[in-house]
Parts: sequence; structure tokens; C-alpha cells
Amino acid sequence: VAELTHADPLAGDSRVLWCEAIRVAVTERWLDVRAGLDLLPSERSEQWQVWLDDAERPDAAPRLFGNGFTVTALQAAWHAISTTPVPADDRDADSFACQHLQHALHAAVRIGNDTDTVAAIAGALLGAYWGASAVPAAWRRKVHGWPAMRARELVGLAVLAACPGEAPVEPGA
Repeated sequence: VAELTHADPLAGDSRVLWCEAIRVAVTERWLDVRAGLDLLPSERSEQWQVWLDDAERPDAAPRLFGNGFTVTALQAAWHAISTTPVPADDRDADSFACQHLQHALHAAVRIGNDTDTVAAIAGALLGAYWGASAVPAAWRRKVHGWPAMRARELVGLAVLAACPGEAPVEPGA
């Protein structure tokens, strides 16, 4: 599907890596963008390993400013997530999840350039890992979809996609 809009095979690779990272975040509760390296053609997986290693360097942000390219956008999103400390204290897990999600998204935006793309990429993985409750309520209220769906209805659709047969959330309920 990525080839419909981006002919470069690296665009497909970046989507494979991100989709597998999201699957792992949801099913195994682990943040691991490398989980999909074995799904890539071997001639490109080594290069992706190097790019991901580079993205995890604390000083990588200035090199990731040109993030209109699929590789750099993924690197920028992963940099924001992987270099934002995850709170270790679980006394108030919801608060810590919300903190990490917000701080990592702010880091993604601070990298600059194509900030909406980088934040959307990072937000997808952070949301998959931490869940909708980690998203501040004020942010959730601004989420909308088509046709006239708000966050609650979109969550219902997500539940249906992830758990076929579950009852969807009724609009306005």
C-alpha cells in the first residue's frame, strides 16, 4: 500500500518497521522499532539497523531536521520516543504514561521541519503502547474523524478492528 504514494522501497520498509513496532507495543507491551527488521529484505535490514542506532543517539536531533524523507521521519519519531525517559516509578502509572507520551511528542515537534508527520508517527506508537488514557483529556476532545465521529467513537472503531465481535461504542453514548 505504501507504494501507492511512495515508490521508494524504503517507504515500505519504514511502514513495515512501524506497523510491527505498533503490533509489539499492543500485544507484548514493548517499545521496539527493531522488531520488524527480520521482516525486511536482508539487503536493507543492516542499513536500517544503522539508521535506528543513529536515531537513538542523544545528539541525533539536529541531523534529523530534514525529516520529509521516510527514513529520517521514522528516525526522528523513534529518536523522540527512545531518548525521552520512561518514568520507572509505577505508583501512579497513568500519570507516568501521560508524562512520557506528552514529553516524547513535544520532543518530536521540537526536532522541527515536518513536525506533523513526525508527531503523528511517534503518536501512533506511543498511543499503541500507553493506550488512549495516556492522552491528555484536552487533546482527546480535539480528536475527530469522519463522519462526525469524536474520540469516543474512534476508540470504538479501534476496538472493533483489534477485537472483532466486540460491541462498538455508540455515537453520543
